[in-house]
Amino acid sequence: MAFVTAASAAEAREEGPAACEERTEGIRERLADVRSFAVVPTEAGFEAAGRRTACLVLGAHGPVFGPLGEHRKTGAAFADTATMQRRDCLDVRSQRDARLASCDEPHDEQVLGFTRLGADVTLTEARTESDTACAREVPPRDYGFDPSVYTAGSWTSDGSWKNGTHFVVCTVRKQNGGTMEGDES
Repeated sequence: MAFVTAASAAEAREEGPAACEERTEGIRERLADVRSFAVVPTEAGFEAAGRRTACLVLGAHGPVFGPLGEHRKTGAAFADTATMQRRDCLDVRSQRDARLASCDEPHDEQVLGFTRLGADVTLTEARTESDTACAREVPPRDYGFDPSVYTAGSWTSDGSWKNGTHFVVCTVRKQNGGTMEGDES
């Protein structure tokens, strides 16, 4: 996600990890289950690494698939819900297919945040319980959406059930199924 330049390998070891935490903070705040990781060059590899520490964002409990942050393109499909970010706007094509949409254009849903379901909840159960959990834990009204017009939505995926985190992406959508416009949030 970023690089941190250093004057020496010792400086990279001392300052690189903290600088990477700072440089990746924004993207980590928008994702559900990630952590920062600094790839600090060794003394022998310092010059070959361009005198830089590489700052990565990794899934805390499983992989994160695809580009993140500004490296994504409008219209791109989400390989996994783990890459959906807070405030992303979604073009929903089916119950299993959402694409990244411009928030300035008509879109179907917007990501508000995340919640976690219990360890005993199966993925099949989650797909019926997650809207209710999102309405309770990440209510759209807390984000300025009128509850008489909008309702909570959600996305689940195999990834968070396979790695045991049971994260659910919480969204907002219009109750009547219509599209949202750019100035609504």
